[in-house]
Amino acid sequence: RGPAITGYPSLVPETTPDGGPAAGLTVARSAEDQAAWHRAGVIRLLLATLPSPQRYVLDHLDNREKLTFTQNPHGSVDSLVADCTQAAVDRLVGDELPFDEAAFRALFDRVRADLIDTVFAVTSLVEQVLSRAAQVRRRLKGSVSLALAPALSDVKAHLEQLVFPGFVAATGWERLQHLPRYLQGMLTRMDRLDAGGHLQRDGQHMAVVQGLEDEFDAAVAAHRARFAGTPVPAELERVRWLIEELRVSFFAQELGTAVSVSEKRVRQALARATRA
Repeated sequence: RGPAITGYPSLVPETTPDGGPAAGLTVARSAEDQAAWHRAGVIRLLLATLPSPQRYVLDHLDNREKLTFTQNPHGSVDSLVADCTQAAVDRLVGDELPFDEAAFRALFDRVRADLIDTVFAVTSLVEQVLSRAAQVRRRLKGSVSLALAPALSDVKAHLEQLVFPGFVAATGWERLQHLPRYLQGMLTRMDRLDAGGHLQRDGQHMAVVQGLEDEFDAAVAAHRARFAGTPVPAELERVRWLIEELRVSFFAQELGTAVSVSEKRVRQALARATRA
């Protein structure tokens, strides 16, 4: 007999042949992978079995949301609302995941009772995100300064990192609440640049942030190469959001940060995450 190997059974997200949500079974290599996979699988199973709130939500968006939602990166308002619904289910699932039928049924009933109200909470927040994203795009299109081109290119790339098809569920409720501030940070940064100040300092800060982003991307790539198909560890994922807070502290300090942050703190967090 060979050595005993511990496995961690979990649901995993899958997709039906027609593109709908589904869930399958797998065995994770660690408790951390189990938690990440199983959570995603539970959410997909709920989406597959809950009555869809899609039509009701679409019919009851307010006029501002309807107008703003046409400026989404998803290609259709239907796709955006589906993304919001997934984020709402994620928010309602909480931290205690079901591992048997009775626990799943109890969770199903709880999510079903609060789903529509939670979807509308998400759509209200997403309206703020898309509205500010549209302001950023308009400012980018209106600038013709060659001196500002590197900084504005960075702003454009930053915007695309935050707002993309599927960004609502990918970001999750907890982080989604910070996106309006991150986007306002871009506007504040452009205000400063347009006023003719801090261009050299902006360039120095941009070099630091881009260097950290490159190091983070390399760490994610190394994890995926070593553990193909496994989720990015939560500790490593947190580094990405520390970098977002560092951007605010560099380019729009008056908006405040959610946590104490500095280049040193980001590097320390990245070192801890890559040692794990």
